[in-house]
Amino acid sequence: MDEVRSSHIVHFFDGAGPRERVLTLDGRAREFIRHGDEVQCLYPKLRRVVIEQAGPRATFPALGQVGLSRVLEHYLLTEGDLERVGGIECRVLHLAPRDALRYGYRLWVEPNSGLLLKVQVLGGGRRGVIEQIAFSDVRIGEPVNVAELKPSWSTVGWEVVRHPSHEIELSRQGWSITAPEGFSVLTEVERRLGNDSKQSALQAVYSDGLATVSVFIEPGAALVDPEPAQHHGPSSAFMRQVGDARVTVVGEVPPLTARSIADSVRFVASH
Repeated sequence: MDEVRSSHIVHFFDGAGPRERVLTLDGRAREFIRHGDEVQCLYPKLRRVVIEQAGPRATFPALGQVGLSRVLEHYLLTEGDLERVGGIECRVLHLAPRDALRYGYRLWVEPNSGLLLKVQVLGGGRRGVIEQIAFSDVRIGEPVNVAELKPSWSTVGWEVVRHPSHEIELSRQGWSITAPEGFSVLTEVERRLGNDSKQSALQAVYSDGLATVSVFIEPGAALVDPEPAQHHGPSSAFMRQVGDARVTVVGEVPPLTARSIADSVRFVASH
């Protein structure tokens, strides 16, 4: 773990849906604004706004979508002491993987609200902590000024790129994916790759309740040769060709898991 990045996050739920603003505080300036299912990604240096439909996204942890009992089939849960995060006392939970297909986790949870205030992703062997996300300043239950959810920059005159999507069933498109035991599909969508592009990509998102993996299938994309799985921190990626389609698997799983999912992708038949 050799990188530290900071962000300012405002999250608000008004009964109609979540609203959120995430501003990166170091590195390249970027901002993400979510209102319901729509996410705007702002890139001030490029003067560009990319708009996507988030749909039912995989939050961390995705226990509500997968189920705690299923998660505990693949992780061993132990309860630790109380520790403070951002001045707030939290209960520490340790989830150790029962196999080599996933990482371990240490979670700091505020007992009254259930809010997750700190996460450590743990690698096997001597790797120790490979990623840590934590709040340094937390304010829960305070009124939110709606102005805090607005963009930091005026986007008048910026290029607007839309990536529309709609839900599909990959099996009806002729595709088969075999995810590792414990991983369930959360969503399957087809995305257009740009405003004027006729090319589209199919995406399936899988989760075991903690780890999340995305599988992208791009029919007609440029040919690629399989390469060793790439990994940075807890994220792994693997790419291979299936017929005339490029298949890319990306997720916070060990490289072996990303490759096994990519190797399982098959084009069965047209429907």
